[in-house]
Amino acid sequence: MVCVFWGGVAVFLGGIGALSWWFDHDARSRGATPLSGGAMQRARWSRRFDAEQRMNAVVTKGMTPRAQDAARDAWEGRQSGGR
Repeated sequence: MVCVFWGGVAVFLGGIGALSWWFDHDARSRGATPLSGGAMQRARWSRRFDAEQRMNAVVTKGMTPRAQDAARDAWEGRQSGGR
């Protein structure tokens, strides 16, 4: 009975290990490194923070697309391409 239990635990851990290897192998084939997860999380947080900060500073509701582009360009410090 004990052998059946530990055999089941071994099969479960082996399955989890194989699944982990498969997903890691897939990520590495796309160029991910083992330590790139933290960098991706920081970049994601930075993009979300920037978008939230921009939306709180510049209200874009009711703006035309051209006015939205001009507001984005002003926020990013670029010159707007006027005609």
